[in-house]
Amino acid sequence: MRFSFSILRGESVKYKKIVKRIIFTLLLLFISGQLIIYMYVDIPLSTDFYGSVPKELVQDRQVQYGVKYVLGNGWVHLGWIADPDNEEYTIEIESKSGNREHIGTAQFGSFLYRGNGGLFKVVKINKKTRERFVVGTAKAYSINKKTDIYKPIIAGNYRPLYKPEKHGYYINDHTIFQDAKRNWRLIGITSKTDGDPNAETYFAVAKSENFPHTMMAEDEPVADVGDLAWAPHVIKHNNVYHMFWSPHKLHHMISRDGIHWENHAVVMKAPYHKFFRDCMILQVASDQWLLYTTARGLFFSQVDVYQSFDLVHWQYIRTALRSSFGSERNSPFASMESPFVVKYNDGYYLSLTYNNDTLFIHGVLLLFKVWLDKESYNDTLVFYSDNPYDFGVYRGKNRSDSLIATLRSHAPEWVYVPSTKAWYITTCGWKWVATLTNGEVAIAPVMWQKVK
Repeated sequence: MRFSFSILRGESVKYKKIVKRIIFTLLLLFISGQLIIYMYVDIPLSTDFYGSVPKELVQDRQVQYGVKYVLGNGWVHLGWIADPDNEEYTIEIESKSGNREHIGTAQFGSFLYRGNGGLFKVVKINKKTRERFVVGTAKAYSINKKTDIYKPIIAGNYRPLYKPEKHGYYINDHTIFQDAKRNWRLIGITSKTDGDPNAETYFAVAKSENFPHTMMAEDEPVADVGDLAWAPHVIKHNNVYHMFWSPHKLHHMISRDGIHWENHAVVMKAPYHKFFRDCMILQVASDQWLLYTTARGLFFSQVDVYQSFDLVHWQYIRTALRSSFGSERNSPFASMESPFVVKYNDGYYLSLTYNNDTLFIHGVLLLFKVWLDKESYNDTLVFYSDNPYDFGVYRGKNRSDSLIATLRSHAPEWVYVPSTKAWYITTCGWKWVATLTNGEVAIAPVMWQKVK
């Protein structure tokens, strides 16, 4: 019996060693795979601390714009042109009673203050000499009123809106707007494949007089400039249309009518963080715009914010939404795609399509057009904030205070139709993976349900 037990113990020890070796080998393969794919996708990409403001022009632009502010319910945001390599910033406030106090510091050209407000002063400190100079002052008082929070709900079935046939076979990320003739236009990613991102080098265009109750007709493509063309976004300012797109750099074109586009320029050659793509622009005050973009930190995915006072020069100012431990997806090439911010009833709502899983194998399978969980392609999250600068931290669907809704949509565009005061949401995607569509853009009505 002792001999038998000895054999069993020996076999058990041998088995445990084999299991440990298997676990160690699998762990080594996982770490090696993650590191290899991180290096593979990271190395070709460059970054720049200054966004699209040339370093030699930073001081001139800082003097030109001074300090600008945006007001909200219980908050004031201060914005300026920053020189983070050479300067640090301190912020002071003088209240109505005349008391002055130091309220914070900043690395970039952004400071979000919560309180009543007063006379703000932004002081820059030279990192080498420690000399102090005033960047500018701003007198601003926050708004004080009750703001209800709403939850967006898809209130009907998706129906087809547009599918290209001549210039492409599908639509992915897209933008919808009215041109100078009051016709509705859609501009979106396409190619003559079933979804090859490396073949997406121009945008398909559609138009219609009645929106969204009729199918849109195909028009001539735009933005064929010999580079990748992903995720366009169009805004109008002073009767000029501006179209921006990515990836990894910021392209810009203008139009007088929203139909014919000219003056192509790359206005940001290298962003602050890697995997800059899917840009969306929101005007928050007179001559102040924010650009939201997909990004990735050292490991976790995030949504970055850039700031501009002229729609040409942009600087990174902060991260609008961070993810942390507990977040389900953190792909080597970022998982928080297609960010879009809308303002509703004085609240701000950030939606993003939560795609691209963490493991390196998903990135490898993507090269072979294999998506293991196709329903995850439609996983769109919506976050609430009382301001457009900070939507908190995402720690998973059950541990994130600012997460307010989960919707079935891929890379949605949020559309408000002034004539009917109706809201709509779209969905789209590659033909080989999309489950809600088959190459077309589809649209559904949205209702806003009061939460509190």
